Amino acid sequence: MTYLDHLEQAKLWLSAAKYVFELQVETRNKYTVASALAIHAVIKANDSLTTRFLGRVAKRHEDAPALFLELIMRNYLPSEEASHRDTLAEAVREKSAANYYAEFFSKQDAESLIRKVEKFVEMAEKLKPSR
Repeated sequence: MTYLDHLEQAKLWLSAAKYVFELQVETRNKYTVASALAIHAVIKANDSLTTRFLGRVAKRHEDAPALFLELIMRNYLPSEEASHRDTLAEAVREKSAANYYAEFFSKQDAESLIRKVEKFVEMAEKLKPSR
């Protein structure tokens, strides 16, 4: 997969998260599903960056924050983007809980996560190479 493939998938996962979040149905599962979709979005956005700059993706999701840190340390990303590592690390920590319903995510949890993931995806989009 190319950088652009990963980025496109990240944007689709994020769109799906927002769609589920906005559904006019209230169930205790809605925000957990929206959170799981957002988590996949941030992982794919990170894959887009690591593919572009390092030529590889994390073999395990747990390794994704370390690869993101490598991007910062090698100066592929501006140091002001380093705070996005926290978003990625949080998402990776919450992935199993969201995907396997080990816990339920509240509306506030999902809203906060989606907002952070949006910023991460925007950052990845901003770093898209010019043609």
